[in-house]
Amino acid sequence: MTRKVAFLDRDGTINVDHGYVHKTTDWEFTKDAIHALRRLTDFGFAIAVVTNQSGIASGRYSSADVDQLHEFMQLTLENLGVEIDAIAVCPHHQDDRCKCRKPQLGLAADVQQQLNEDIEYAASWTIGDKLSDIEFGRKLGTHTALIRSRYWNELELDSDSTLVVESLSEAVDQIVST
Repeated sequence: MTRKVAFLDRDGTINVDHGYVHKTTDWEFTKDAIHALRRLTDFGFAIAVVTNQSGIASGRYSSADVDQLHEFMQLTLENLGVEIDAIAVCPHHQDDRCKCRKPQLGLAADVQQQLNEDIEYAASWTIGDKLSDIEFGRKLGTHTALIRSRYWNELELDSDSTLVVESLSEAVDQIVST
């Protein structure tokens, strides 16, 4: 059996990117993110959070801080009827040349192991606010949606095949209407 997956970046996609978010007091869902996550689930997608967290490598916060924040996120969402199926974290700095930092594919292997199912990449989506998220999705063979952010500009986007949107909610609206 195969499963379609929504590979979602965290900061700037699910939550507001306040810069190195690692405390529950700094957590804020993006507008309509909870509704968007619920819709993805309703349309048969497994929800996988794939996030680079270089703040761990730089000593800004610990892996335990990130784990605690993710537990908070999951509990909050569960109480609202939304389940996160997998969370994969890269704790390395961008200069570490690890195999898990997006756009490398190590996080996808972690997601597949957590799901314990084959992933139907051609029916899956990767959604994020950085070009590295889109490159990750392209390497996986998923559809891609890029949220407008301060991290890139239109001139850097080299493909018409990427859906460009204002938010996770807008991306999901377009995904489920096709």
